[in-house]
Amino acid sequence: MASRGRKSAAELSVVVTPEFRKRPSPPSDLTPEQAKIWREIVASEPADFFGTAALQAMLADYCRHRSSIDAVTSIINTFKPEWLKAAEGAKRYKELLRMREMETRAAASLATKLRLTNQARYTPQAAATAARNAAKGLKPWEL
Repeated sequence: MASRGRKSAAELSVVVTPEFRKRPSPPSDLTPEQAKIWREIVASEPADFFGTAALQAMLADYCRHRSSIDAVTSIINTFKPEWLKAAEGAKRYKELLRMREMETRAAASLATKLRLTNQARYTPQAAATAARNAAKGLKPWEL
């Protein structure tokens, strides 16, 4: 039953929500590395940002692509320059670069659709305003 009269400051300071949202856990089919990427992204957004099943599925795919990019990049980083002198080595290197580019494009597309990138969050006018208003040079604490 409702009480009569004005609400106290204590009553007004408590926010009662019908449903408390917690951050979604990574799906069980993600690898530990993919789950780590999931947790980093989910922690960087509001708790209810990935509230729907469709967004969570897209986020899982994004995490898989990011993990693949990291795996291919680690192989590329171990590639020795002398291997490029052989035709087979150059062919393998080119294929690895192509694989990384495909994974990067897919991840970038999903990031935009998930609205994780600045491009997806700001209109061109708002981005121009933010760039114009950004402080130029060193900040006082960086001197």
